[in-house]
Amino acid sequence: MEVTTSRKPAPFLRTFSKDLAFALGGHYTPRGKSGLGEITGIDSVVLVVSKQKHSYLIEIFEEGEPVEGIPVSNFQVVEREDEIVRGFQVGNQTVYDNLKQYLNVSKAECGDSTAVFDGAQRRRYVLTLKNAV
Repeated sequence: MEVTTSRKPAPFLRTFSKDLAFALGGHYTPRGKSGLGEITGIDSVVLVVSKQKHSYLIEIFEEGEPVEGIPVSNFQVVEREDEIVRGFQVGNQTVYDNLKQYLNVSKAECGDSTAVFDGAQRRRYVLTLKNAV
């Protein structure tokens, strides 16, 4: 699995993407001037993280085609005080069902509109999902 960003990401978005790759057991690839076709050809599953006005989007591509999107209205980074948990944790059953075939995802008791993943250096990301059912 590859994780990348939009072409000119802010530094915090690069860190977010690197930590997401770390959590999912994937690899972060800097986008630079590469076209989306070049990036999606690296692996069968590619995540593209981008900022869109006041929200964020994690798009999932499989075999070069967009298959799923995770709209995030906001996120916060907190210090992880317990053991690291690998993968992506979601509280919403529908979101879990949509993601389980593409990502290392688990169902968690973190709230219907919340997702969590653990990055490097004791960072824990708590995402507020936009339009979660």
